[in-house]
Amino acid sequence: MRAESASSAVRLAAAALLAAVAGCRTVDDVICDYRGRLARGEYAAAAAEPTELAAKPNEDTLLWTLMSAQARNLAGETDRAIADFDVAEDLMIENDRTSVFSRSVDTAYAMMLNDRYFPYDGGGQDRIFACMYKAIGYASKGDMAAARTEFNRAAQHQENWLYERRKYLAEADERLQKDSAAYAKEKGGEENSGQSNVAIQNAVKDGSFRETVKEAFGVDIFSSSTLDDLKPEDYQNPYMSHACGVFRLLAGDGGAREHLRDAERLRPANTFVKNDFATSGVKPRNQVWVYVEDGLCPRREAWRIDLPLLLIPYAGRYVKYAGLALPRLLEMPAAAMSWSVGGMPMEELASVEALAKVEYDVYMRGAIRREITRTIVDVGVQAALGIAAEHASDNRAKYALIASQYAVAAYSALRRGADTRSWPSLPKRVFLARVDRPKDGRVAISADGMPVAEVIVPEGNSMVFVTKPGPLAAASVKVVNFP
Repeated sequence: MRAESASSAVRLAAAALLAAVAGCRTVDDVICDYRGRLARGEYAAAAAEPTELAAKPNEDTLLWTLMSAQARNLAGETDRAIADFDVAEDLMIENDRTSVFSRSVDTAYAMMLNDRYFPYDGGGQDRIFACMYKAIGYASKGDMAAARTEFNRAAQHQENWLYERRKYLAEADERLQKDSAAYAKEKGGEENSGQSNVAIQNAVKDGSFRETVKEAFGVDIFSSSTLDDLKPEDYQNPYMSHACGVFRLLAGDGGAREHLRDAERLRPANTFVKNDFATSGVKPRNQVWVYVEDGLCPRREAWRIDLPLLLIPYAGRYVKYAGLALPRLLEMPAAAMSWSVGGMPMEELASVEALAKVEYDVYMRGAIRREITRTIVDVGVQAALGIAAEHASDNRAKYALIASQYAVAAYSALRRGADTRSWPSLPKRVFLARVDRPKDGRVAISADGMPVAEVIVPEGNSMVFVTKPGPLAAASVKVVNFP
């Protein structure tokens, strides 16, 4: 590597360092504050910062838009929430048209930075819930045609889940192979590129490292959520299936039985679900379905581990940094331990945190390989520079190479960041009960034996949607009536 290249690398590392310590508010900071406000029931306040950030298009715009939409939804700003969800879906459609990995950033070898440099994908449950929340919003306003369309689209996203995940992983792998090979060759030569490929395979297959990853992240490199091994109950959302089926049943639409059958297949132990499927051939009268979204889904936090240098024998003493940064999944507390309607215990309908864990495992299978590749390629560049410096006859060239070696290590450490982005306002779990409409229409909902909300429902059948993100939060309620 020439002296000017070393100088450039040093400047790049210095710029990265300045950016890191500049005190900028990070994505994690915003998400943390947002979760806190939701957990306290400060829904309108929670919408403010994501709304402001969503107006400045970047790789996080979809995430900010989803966060703004759901906070407004909980605050009762239904029209604004629906508009925000529409914007979010436009961004998701754009992600479908062109891979986020091909249009991400103009930086050469973008995949060698970290996943945070690519647009937030908004896959899986994000798409299902975005359509569901729009459907519930429209239905609460009495626009049943629009609600029907959104429930249909939520169901379609559920059907597309495997295809979308396969597409995402394939696109990421394709970009990774191109960027890593070109980067290793340019920075360290043909020999470094070949050695890196061997070392990557060794690291992925190493049993000790596999156990280290499993202990730190709860993910087995080889067996966690292999797409071909997943069953529908692992990734399909029974909340969506049941709510869609009940809506169709009460609206007099066709296809209600099929959705209720799906819900019963996904949640066979839930007695309300079983009864709804068994009686789906009869139109109900003066029945009330209550859904409670409890708590908040798991959050992701950055965590660093070192790649054992024993897996990279050619690097030896030339390596200054060999760390990996990956997100860990941490469960959030429930808003309540138990729920009841009119004294009748509710039953768990869906564990959204379990669905989030499956999506996390699927993401991590690709992310771990990407991080191993990035680290080993960086290690190879450090080793190549160290070896070149050791054999340099000119002192100026030697010191330039050593400076460059340290710059690569510093830049590697600074740019190594875990992608901790996820839609933080999805619930932890969902409860269900079906009750007869009281004569006075007053439906009392309690959590842990304490009153949470009293909802007045008109004559006819009704669906009631209650959200309580935290123990201190006031319940947000939407009522859908079918006279």
